[in-house]
Amino acid sequence: MIINKIEKDIKIPVVKSKFNYPWGEMEVNDSVFIAAEEGESLFKLKRIVGPSASYYGNVTGKKFKTMMMREENGIRTWRIE
Repeated sequence: MIINKIEKDIKIPVVKSKFNYPWGEMEVNDSVFIAAEEGESLFKLKRIVGPSASYYGNVTGKKFKTMMMREENGIRTWRIE
């Protein structure tokens, strides 16, 4: 194992996704609804959207909450901090 020297101020690269979520545009208490497509599982959709918001939050210091909205057949994500 080779451990290099500690480096400071190395920026985290922006991760490109095939989906364009509005995480960067959201303010505290904003939410976005993402509707499931015909035949798409809400569990699968939540497993895609939730980690995306969480990762963005970890990189930027913001916090998000994602919940399934069964009655509306989609996922809603709130920015909570």
